[in-house]
Amino acid sequence: MKLHLAAATVLLTFSSAAFAASNQFERTLSVSAQPDLYLSTGSGNVTIHAGDGSQIHIVGRVHAGWAAFNDIQQRIDRIIANPPITQNASEVHVGEATSHSLFDNITIDYDVAVPTDTALNLHTGSGDIVVENVGRFLTASSGSGNVSAHGIHGPADLGSGSGDLVLEDTGTGDIKAKTGSGNIKISGLNGSLATRSGSGDTQVSGRLTGPANLSSGSGNIKLQLPSDARFNLEASTGSGDIHVDYPGAPKQSDTSRHHLTAAINGGGQPLEVRTGSGDVEIKSH
Repeated sequence: MKLHLAAATVLLTFSSAAFAASNQFERTLSVSAQPDLYLSTGSGNVTIHAGDGSQIHIVGRVHAGWAAFNDIQQRIDRIIANPPITQNASEVHVGEATSHSLFDNITIDYDVAVPTDTALNLHTGSGDIVVENVGRFLTASSGSGNVSAHGIHGPADLGSGSGDLVLEDTGTGDIKAKTGSGNIKISGLNGSLATRSGSGDTQVSGRLTGPANLSSGSGNIKLQLPSDARFNLEASTGSGDIHVDYPGAPKQSDTSRHHLTAAINGGGQPLEVRTGSGDVEIKSH
């Protein structure tokens, strides 16, 4: 009896592994050193990392959703046989652009290797997005999931309906980040800035070279800038404290407990910081 059970277990394990291995597709596309990638999936995780300098290599792993219908394997087979990938010169589109019924209750996780100077346009309806050490430009959004980008070298626009946003930028360019519910953490800022969190903390460090607006419905906001930064500050909190650690900056008092304005180092770019409930802290490094 134990022998039959062990054999059945081995057979089941082998069958599951073979099924999982077969439910994926791969494509390698030749592109220029600065291609544009547009990727969208209704449900699934997206991982982007550095690869060959003249190719985009795409791996898609296809899974049945929790409410899959009887024809699910047939539709998975159709997707694998004809993946949703199109190319026009160095512009590559990945995702369900047509025949949306084909993708109902199907999740596709993408792992994509790209040249480091790729412009990235990424979206998932539900899932996480991770970008590692690539991107001359990035726009990335998730309906429900975290967005994390490390080592991009240009402008960035991150968004999530519900999830944390993390960005480490090594280049220059304007940064935008918005989440309905989640924390925002940005380092390497070298441009203008706009952040919004419905509920969550915001932490930013870098150099401000344009206007900035940081807001949170409920959460703390911390901003770290160079000691020689010049900006016109307007900070407010519905319930919390305001701390500005710059020489000559006014101190919080009973009359200005929840609102503070100041021209730091003689003034410069406008910097607006607002939170409905939370502390505001601005300091030099």
